Amino acid sequence: MLNALITSGEKTAILTLPSDSFTLQYELAQIGIRKRLTEIPINDDEEQDIQIKLFADSDIGNNLAVLFNPTHTLEDANLCAHMVENAQPELQEEIEQNILIGQYTSPQALMEDIRSMSDGLIAVTVNYYCPLQIHMTDEEYGDWVEVDNGYALTNEDAVRELLQQEQARDLNNMAHYFDGSESARAKLISAVWDVEEADGELFGVIRTGLREAFSPVEEREWIDELIGQAADGFGEGLEQREIHTDDGDLYVSFWNDGDDYFMENESDFRQRMTDSPHFGNIQME
Repeated sequence: MLNALITSGEKTAILTLPSDSFTLQYELAQIGIRKRLTEIPINDDEEQDIQIKLFADSDIGNNLAVLFNPTHTLEDANLCAHMVENAQPELQEEIEQNILIGQYTSPQALMEDIRSMSDGLIAVTVNYYCPLQIHMTDEEYGDWVEVDNGYALTNEDAVRELLQQEQARDLNNMAHYFDGSESARAKLISAVWDVEEADGELFGVIRTGLREAFSPVEEREWIDELIGQAADGFGEGLEQREIHTDDGDLYVSFWNDGDDYFMENESDFRQRMTDSPHFGNIQME
């Protein structure tokens, strides 16, 4: 889609965009650049320590390249190229035509249009819920200590902000990782991780956008995928990200190995809450 000619002193490298961030960081390190992608502006001014020139071997790529200026970073260019290259198949032609006719004045405008167009494909949204496990650092011993869910509820906005940051950092919407049946994959548009209060506790929720509803078998595939992501994928990375609070650093996990763990759709979750002996006023969006 795009190529980035990187010059640092007398060393150069050509990076292919989009690529995963680990690959890009490794290739940058080979020419002595240790900065993160977010710290490297798209600037080919010879006075800069690091110079970047974007180019492509297609009209679409070259029209995309001219949207970037020194206010944008290498991460911006990589994310934008990824979103264009991996847009839903039925949107590809329109997006490419829009790029060719110069409809977009910035990469942000292009990416927002792709998000909006993708949301337009969603006919059904199903929420899947799971309990949260909350840890805090023990300042005296430096260890993680499991704490009451109330700490998460008190810091709900901060937890949500972390989730948004982590998902923005990952090139792929989690739906792209789904390795289920062809029929289930064809229905899946998006998966957004969030949190939601219910019965005085904060729960994890994955808001799943679909072209049409899953069959029971397809839904089971998707729930298994969500559990796997909560345990070993997105969730594993998330639980290592601290949230600074007045009481110490807070860590949130969408998974635990207890017998009471669950991942279920909203209908089953509401029934669970109704059956709970602690059931009270459920506040759900």
